[in-house]
Amino acid sequence: MRCRHGSIRIPVLAIVHIGGEAVLKLLRKAEVVFDRILELLMALASSLLVFAMLLVCTDVLMRYALNHALGWSIEISEAILVGVVSLGMAWLLKEEGHVKVDFLLKQLSSGSQALVTGIMSVIAAAALFMIAWFGLRITFEFMQSGIAIETGLLRIPKAYLLMPLGIGCFLFAVQFLRRSYRYLTTWKKRECVGEVRARL
Repeated sequence: MRCRHGSIRIPVLAIVHIGGEAVLKLLRKAEVVFDRILELLMALASSLLVFAMLLVCTDVLMRYALNHALGWSIEISEAILVGVVSLGMAWLLKEEGHVKVDFLLKQLSSGSQALVTGIMSVIAAAALFMIAWFGLRITFEFMQSGIAIETGLLRIPKAYLLMPLGIGCFLFAVQFLRRSYRYLTTWKKRECVGEVRARL
């Protein structure tokens, strides 16, 4: 069963075939692997957050009870907070947990909502790919040059602080593309179903 959208004939519930069933199976496996990576990174981010909480509590206890503070605890906590946000934001998008300002979007029909969300997801993915590209490029430049040492007690190189941001933005962009595909497919189905009902 087919429906017409403009001058293009679109199969209802069609899947874009690139190279046949073998490529589709590979894409499905890649999607499962990507989901597993997001879950592992979220578990790592959660563990780091718990560690940061325990570290801050230990620092407070030692500062006021033993009069001996851990001078490096703040630096580690700051780095962990950057890592937690970077590693967890793609998983949170997968769960649709990010904050939304959708009071205008809710005024549209469900099909139009899917279309707008799909387009905005493509724009967000493009922006995040650029951020990831520049972030990872600067990270590798820092690693090769050996410069830009972070000030502080631990003297942590900036490359190790920037790397999670670049990786996280890349994964975030990929998840935005997956989200866009899902919403645009939903919109396409609704358009096709609407045309079929109009003909009946």
